[in-house]
Amino acid sequence: MDTIAQCLSVVSKQLDKDNIKYVVSMTRPTRNDSNLDKNCIYIIRQQIDTDGVYQLIVAASMGQEKY
Repeated sequence: MDTIAQCLSVVSKQLDKDNIKYVVSMTRPTRNDSNLDKNCIYIIRQQIDTDGVYQLIVAASMGQEKY
């Protein structure tokens, strides 16, 4: 399952539904930035370890994305 660039809440619901284990780690900017949108958490990297557990790296939206 490709999870890159998807919203964490959507992916986590699907993984839970499929009984797939996952671990989430969040990256943060080096400077404190109050513009982070904590409601928009996106997956920026995924790996699947030898036990089949998804290792998901997520980041908050900076609010500067253009759609």
